[in-house]
Amino acid sequence: MTVIIAVAVGANGVIGRENQMPWPRTGDMRQFKALTLGHPVIMGRSTYESIGKPLPGRTSIVLTRQADWDPGHDDVVVAANFGEALVRAYAVNPDVFIIGGAAVYSEARARDLVDVMVVTHVPLSPDGDAFFEPIQASHWTEVDRAAHFGTPNYEIATYVRA
Repeated sequence: MTVIIAVAVGANGVIGRENQMPWPRTGDMRQFKALTLGHPVIMGRSTYESIGKPLPGRTSIVLTRQADWDPGHDDVVVAANFGEALVRAYAVNPDVFIIGGAAVYSEARARDLVDVMVVTHVPLSPDGDAFFEPIQASHWTEVDRAAHFGTPNYEIATYVRA
């Protein structure tokens, strides 16, 4: 199993504000879709609710502690913890993407579950209430970086566990 984080991060570490992206769409959503299509995606309940529906062409697995929570769609998998989410994801595809939010990213990294991170670096420093922990060079090796042009311009970098 390969566990991959996909995240867009501002220069100040911000990834969200009030359950929304804190900058205009950069164009990285095309890359995100191409990267995750056909794979299971694990996200927290708030992230799922901000999207509002399952992502097409992917198995949406939502982490929540609310035992009676209803996603409103039959094809959404609800999991109470990371162990359950990973087992259910692996049954679909051995490449599993974690797509947010901040607490889910933090827990996955703290538990050493993550093998790869695909990070969209957005050169803005917006106000926010959700942050991505800094990438420590002693734990991660950057293996790829590509510049993309949009409004704003951005870079997508891939990191593997050192």
